[in-house]
Amino acid sequence: MPILERFLGPKQKAAVAQDARVQVRTPDGKHYDIVGINLVENKILSAKETHRLVISTHEEVAKMGQAKLIL
Repeated sequence: MPILERFLGPKQKAAVAQDARVQVRTPDGKHYDIVGINLVENKILSAKETHRLVISTHEEVAKMGQAKLIL
């Protein structure tokens, strides 16, 4: 949440981030578009966490150009 707050928080000055495409980059350099995030109950017995966030992805629809870090 602290990372997302930098872009989407109430004090965010750049509205550009609100319409930005959200992706995940894997260690091998592939990009995947995030299509959903669900909060699910953890059914594993004796697990520390009672719930987990599950991020659903699919392969990116349009290839992104070379990334440029703005922050």
